[in-house]
Amino acid sequence: MKKHFAVVSLSLFLVSAFAQTSTDTRTLFTAGGDKVTVSDFQYVYNKNNVNNQADYSEKSLRDYLNLYENFRLKVKEAEALHLDTISSLKTELEGYRKQLAKSYLTDREISDKLITEGYERSKTEINASHILVKCDENANPADTLAAFKKILALKKRLDKGEVFEKVAKENSEDPSAKTNEGNIGWFTVFGTIYPFETAVYNLKPGETGITPVRTEFGYHLVKVNQVRSARGQVHVAHLLIRFPENATLAQKDSVKKQIENVYGLISSGKLPFEEAVKTFSDDKATRVKGGELQWFGSGTSIRMVPEFEDAAFGLQKDGDITKPVMTQFGWHIIKRLEKREMPSFADAKADVKKKVERDSRSQVAKSVLVERIKKENGFSQFPDIKSSFVSKLDSAIFKGNWRADSALRTSSKSLFVLAGKDYTTNDFADYIEKNSKKRSDKNKDALLNEYYDGFVNAKCLEYEESMLETKKPDFKNLMKEYKDGILLFELMDRMVWTKAVKDTTGLEAFRKNNEQKYLWNDRAEAVIFNCNDKKICDAAYKLAAKKSPAEIKAKLNKDGEKAHISTIEGKYEKGAYDVVDKTNWKVGLNPIAKLNDSSYQFILIKQIAKPEPKTLKEAKGYIVSDYQEYLEKTWLADLRKKYPIEVNELVFTSLIKR
Repeated sequence: MKKHFAVVSLSLFLVSAFAQTSTDTRTLFTAGGDKVTVSDFQYVYNKNNVNNQADYSEKSLRDYLNLYENFRLKVKEAEALHLDTISSLKTELEGYRKQLAKSYLTDREISDKLITEGYERSKTEINASHILVKCDENANPADTLAAFKKILALKKRLDKGEVFEKVAKENSEDPSAKTNEGNIGWFTVFGTIYPFETAVYNLKPGETGITPVRTEFGYHLVKVNQVRSARGQVHVAHLLIRFPENATLAQKDSVKKQIENVYGLISSGKLPFEEAVKTFSDDKATRVKGGELQWFGSGTSIRMVPEFEDAAFGLQKDGDITKPVMTQFGWHIIKRLEKREMPSFADAKADVKKKVERDSRSQVAKSVLVERIKKENGFSQFPDIKSSFVSKLDSAIFKGNWRADSALRTSSKSLFVLAGKDYTTNDFADYIEKNSKKRSDKNKDALLNEYYDGFVNAKCLEYEESMLETKKPDFKNLMKEYKDGILLFELMDRMVWTKAVKDTTGLEAFRKNNEQKYLWNDRAEAVIFNCNDKKICDAAYKLAAKKSPAEIKAKLNKDGEKAHISTIEGKYEKGAYDVVDKTNWKVGLNPIAKLNDSSYQFILIKQIAKPEPKTLKEAKGYIVSDYQEYLEKTWLADLRKKYPIEVNELVFTSLIKR
């Protein structure tokens, strides 16, 4: 429950981090001797009074000052009770801090550029080809050099005029090049690994990259074949008549004639598209839903074969259908259901941001931040110490269960210094023990370099995180607001909310002291008779003035017979139940009425009860709410006595603008 405190009124002070800030250090008021500055007050006043409500009028300022005084009193009391030492609240605050810190532990300028770059690239689709020479990203220097020399030799052949497609087919180590001559088709941003994407987006149609591109797969030579504006996304349905496996030309001609006949029925209006799909389509997965496919196109993970995509995007409006289209699967008729154009940057930004954060390019912003942290905080390292330490590690490092022996522990030395603090081989050993996993994809040097880089990065980011309150005022403010919020929730729960619900004695006393507020209006004590047969209804009506409802039902309801009578008894206020409202609101029987379902009903008013107080049970929801308000008001009065408020009226008056 505590995680949802923002839904209650104290959320007034849990605000966003991007409002205007003030540096006015004058004391606006004191609460129990604690100073509250103008900047403290303005920070929350500006942010909580949105839509030009922060007009700095005397009324607006005075009203808000009263709210803020109450807030500061509650926070002071929470701190006096040491609620900030409760383990569950400390854990919640630490969890929030970790989540909030994530958005600060990146280079925001680079992140913003990556988001803008991602959106701009999303407006363009590229058809590209490549030649690949494989080389593991952790290959030893000799293998890396051999792969690099091989890709350079292929580049020289292209420079001399050899056809890219021919060189790709004969030499590329991408297996698909044997059939596609290196052409990887159309794609857009996030459709391939970031270094490759960047290389092709920096080329024009027909251009081949000047230098090889290094990725996790090896070295690439890239060529851009075509560029087009992104076509958006399209939602279509299709009817497919498949080619038989290993189809002959005659069989393919037969399929073509079938699809042409079906197209003729659809286009002439003799057969609706959806009915044609159910009758003729060989795509069992979509046949039951009218041939409907998932959205595909720019920004989706769904790709169709080029012939199908081109035909689908060629449809001009929703409801249009294509003439028969052939693909490697057979013949299709495609119907456009909907189309989405490219969204604006404002509409796409959140989605692009998520994709950037999930993509390898996010490491660019992280790396820039780490390098900045090193530069700002005097980072220096000792490679000889690292080499000596690494040389002593055994093959257990590959098994994921490595533990530092006593010899390594006793000879701990500094690996690097950051912000004046030494990080030792023991610290590195702790990191490896905590983070090592079973690995077989890298040699020892490469694996330990990975662990070392991870260790350095982790310590840099830990240091930066520890300094966020000092370096980032908005982070500090948000943390203070969140801390105050969870303390207030705990305090309000103890002093007001839960107390009001559990204090039945106090609730009953509060009800009695305010019973005129919780009154029933005039109520009719009524019996509603419902009958499914006119004859039995007439019989019940004659008995109603003399017999009780139970006696009437016992007399008239016979076992095994369909005709029967039922009753509803209760007290009803005017306006509470329209069936009773329609009566003459006098003691006695009301006439029999025939209802819309052919049943019958009449109502007996036994008495009209005059206004009377409601019991605690009858009005508990209203009473609890009012009692909570009373408890808070009384409690705040006590807090104002305990922690006197003194407002500097001269300072307050200086804030008034109109």
